[in-house]
Amino acid sequence: MVNSSKRSTTSLKLLISEIEATPREYWTELLETLRQFRQTIPLKNSPIINTEQAQKNQAAIDLLDSWLSEDEDASEHQQTWDYLKKAMDEDRLSDRPLFS
Repeated sequence: MVNSSKRSTTSLKLLISEIEATPREYWTELLETLRQFRQTIPLKNSPIINTEQAQKNQAAIDLLDSWLSEDEDASEHQQTWDYLKKAMDEDRLSDRPLFS
């Protein structure tokens, strides 16, 4: 029985020797081919990524980043927060406020 780490090291050495045997001007295409191949194979223990949800998440992240990058006065943010706290505490079923 062959040790898996030894087999892995041997495979890596063979892969590196093949790369080194390839003329350098083709390394960019070789790298792109390797990346495309890797994307087509199922990876063990890799999270399943829903691309549609990932795009929505990225859109939300971009929106939040744009809000953070706006040059607004900190007092304006505080006023907005104070208004939101007051609005959320109005007409509550509980007598306890959400925010103290």
